[in-house]
Amino acid sequence: MYLKLKKYLSIYRLNAKYFSTKINDPNKPSYTHCETQNLSLIGKTIVECLNDRVSQKPNEVAYKFCLQRKNFSFLELKQRADEIAQNLLAMGFRKGDRLSIMLPNMPEFMLMTLACASIGVIVALMNPAYQSMEVEYMLKKTGSKGLMIMDNFKTLKHYGLLTKICPELVTSKCGELNSPKLPDLKHIILANLDNKSSLDAYKNIWQFDRDFEKFSGPKTELPQIDIDDIFSMIFTSGTTGLPKVAPITNHTILNSSLLEYHYTGCPESNRVVCIPIPLFHVFGLAIGAMSSIVNGNQIVFPNILPDTVSTMKAIQEEKCTALKGAPVIFHDIINHPEREKFDLSSLESMLIGASVVPKDLLLKIKKDLKLKHVIVGYGMTETGSVGSVTTADDITKSEKFAYETIGKGFPHVEVKIIDPATNKTVSRNTDGELCLRGYNVMTEYWDDAAKTAESIDKNGWFHTGDICCMDEHGYLYFKSRAKEMIIRGGINIYPAEVERFIRTNENVLDCYVVGVADKRVGEELCVWIKLKPGAELSESQFKEFCKDKIAFFKIPRYVKFVDSFPINATGKVQKFKMVEQMKKDLNL
Repeated sequence: MYLKLKKYLSIYRLNAKYFSTKINDPNKPSYTHCETQNLSLIGKTIVECLNDRVSQKPNEVAYKFCLQRKNFSFLELKQRADEIAQNLLAMGFRKGDRLSIMLPNMPEFMLMTLACASIGVIVALMNPAYQSMEVEYMLKKTGSKGLMIMDNFKTLKHYGLLTKICPELVTSKCGELNSPKLPDLKHIILANLDNKSSLDAYKNIWQFDRDFEKFSGPKTELPQIDIDDIFSMIFTSGTTGLPKVAPITNHTILNSSLLEYHYTGCPESNRVVCIPIPLFHVFGLAIGAMSSIVNGNQIVFPNILPDTVSTMKAIQEEKCTALKGAPVIFHDIINHPEREKFDLSSLESMLIGASVVPKDLLLKIKKDLKLKHVIVGYGMTETGSVGSVTTADDITKSEKFAYETIGKGFPHVEVKIIDPATNKTVSRNTDGELCLRGYNVMTEYWDDAAKTAESIDKNGWFHTGDICCMDEHGYLYFKSRAKEMIIRGGINIYPAEVERFIRTNENVLDCYVVGVADKRVGEELCVWIKLKPGAELSESQFKEFCKDKIAFFKIPRYVKFVDSFPINATGKVQKFKMVEQMKKDLNL
């Protein structure tokens, strides 16, 4: 199944009514098509961009994997990817096949990914912490022909996990797995071995170091790759339930990386970029790994997963000029008791995304880390990682634009705010659902026509499910997720608004609000609160704090003090798990 982006690329049309209104007209629709500032989309594939880098700077370092102490120049990346690609072709992989990668940030991840990109094999990216039920679901969903695993991930043994799903694996030969549960899966590839004495235990699966190091047979001609061919399948983060599969094309991921690098206004700060966020997340892959391939800069991976000390150490030792990741990464750095022991002075800029960022956190990060530029990005897996972004120039216009908005629409992307009930575009400064359309928007969820129809309308607009508003200058303000909106006694309440207020309490480090079922008013508010170290706050004191400061119906009925929140691998809070826990706690 190949998705043709061309179906929706034709939608770049200018609607006259959006440009017939006066600039200060209060009825001006909430619509923009971002000015491109001479930034054009590129019509190249990943393998073409890698070839360009090899021609321009073959011996310059593209990737540094700090934990493994391995560096790869552009030439080394190409040579290794070519060898691996020939091995995959010899094993029977063909353009359009899917190969799932269940790895954290390690060299084998990127080498296999680039090899697959060169022959049109689609990489389906999976969190290495997934358990057997999740792995089985995702392998079935993508129809993967191969799966790349590691020996041990924390306490999880991937091979043992697979034998629970496919007992036949124990007696099968390399490349000949025949499982009734996973009929498409034939090849298991082991990325690494923690203990070389365990080789015999894995004799029936492919081993990366042994079977993909060199290729000595007759070489197969590489297939022609098109810019609209799917490069990867990335599972949505699952913060609201079962993950869906978003196919990402060569065109989408390369242009998202290219435009982020230049449009934010601080390309000079992107020389050496620290990426602690996972590669199996669209942020880590598009804004991280692919930036080197399309822009030619150096990417530093501190550890296999986000780790505060490793990140600070990498910044110090590699003289990183930019740090990009989720709010939790920056929060943990500025609050780490040993931060002053590390020299972070090389940092010039940051890009923070993957979750809503409070203004006070942004200001504290900039002050504590002495940064020149603070960039905020908004996006989703379905939008190729970026949909809107602030720029270095915004602070010269207004602190509000720089720290209280999610910026303007990304280059070559149309943005509008609609009334979800009517699908009509609302006036400026009016809350509504954010919709995006452009090169970056996927054309469908993989093998899920129903979910596709729910999210992408007949005109190619992707309905994000996020409540935002657009001001008269085109800046976007995030309010809440539509699905998180709580309806209490017929009144709409946005959790993000209540959360912002609660965080003003001097004892509160962080908080999240959810709705729980109530027979009388439909839904009641529940807040989970994490206190600052050494702080004290009782439920009665909290409610007294809220009294007369916010409307009575916005004061949470249920208060739960916690040490942590349920989060996914990228630091996004999983509110559906909070709701599930409250159902148990309240016997609902």
